[in-house]
Amino acid sequence: MNTRVKSFLIFCLKLLVTLVPCYFVYREIVTAPGWDTGDLWNLFSISSLLPLFVAMFCLALSNFTGCLQWKLLLDKQEVHMGYWHLVKLYFVGLFFNNFMPGNVGGDVKKVYDIRMQGNQRTVGGGLTATFFDRLFGLFFLNVLALAVGLLFFIRDPNQRLFLLPSLWVFLGFCVLFAGLFSKRIGRVLAWFSNKIFPESVQTRILHFQKRFQHYRDWKMWVHIVVLSALTQGLRVVVHYFCGIAIGLDIDVSWYFFFIPMVSVISALPISIGGFGPRELLAQSLFDRIGVPGLQSVVVQLLAYMVSLVVSLAGAVFFMTEKKKQESSTFSEVESLDHVNSENH
Repeated sequence: MNTRVKSFLIFCLKLLVTLVPCYFVYREIVTAPGWDTGDLWNLFSISSLLPLFVAMFCLALSNFTGCLQWKLLLDKQEVHMGYWHLVKLYFVGLFFNNFMPGNVGGDVKKVYDIRMQGNQRTVGGGLTATFFDRLFGLFFLNVLALAVGLLFFIRDPNQRLFLLPSLWVFLGFCVLFAGLFSKRIGRVLAWFSNKIFPESVQTRILHFQKRFQHYRDWKMWVHIVVLSALTQGLRVVVHYFCGIAIGLDIDVSWYFFFIPMVSVISALPISIGGFGPRELLAQSLFDRIGVPGLQSVVVQLLAYMVSLVVSLAGAVFFMTEKKKQESSTFSEVESLDHVNSENH
């Protein structure tokens, strides 16, 4: 199949996965008893900008702690770059994530920048660190949901069923980590991959698995657990303050129980920017505790808006770096022309 045709079909499929849930979200809102278009205005007429500014501060702070975690993982891969330089790359990646399927386009950008600016001959170290950073973030979010569920909702028959998806995702992550970090399991996987994949693919899988052995360090795990707790906790709190901004008065524990599930769905590259499935799942979950569909959807949209505003710093860093590169290239061309003119 032609590459362009294939890409177009994949885009159409993702567009479908985005629009169909959006339609059901819209229908759920407009068919609610007593629905009126003024309801949307009323949400913001009672709102306060202060909670949104607090949400922005929390998200920005979480990006700095998240970048520190990323640096620790890069250092273990012998990719040594300054923290503030990585902060710029991190924010650029966040900006690109807003417009890419599954929010992974920015991760690709970060891996590319590390290779080009970190003097890396291969993408292996940057790719491994960035992949594990994203993976562990999702894992820790799921751990938060599971822990909060066990602490507060295990005795609630209406909510305990939601512990099962978190439990299965947790077990799935544990199996994956065991395969990545255990040498014995790695040998078993190597045997299976030899039966399934061609030799070139198998070699890459083995190199990838070998790089993860650098993370068999308990001190590093203590650090990234603490940093993940801060980073992911702050990102959940962002939704809480977005809820306060529209007058939604529910306990923060509900956000720690529901938002990790929504985040896992958003991370899947099945829709455009996570739209559609994210709002539909959030609407379904918060409906179980009596939150109207409009409010639950607006909270998600506000959180996305906060993310977009904070990530605009990445756009500034990207354009600044681009101008520096263009200026550097222009200077080199001028210098070369000057040398050539002197030679003549």
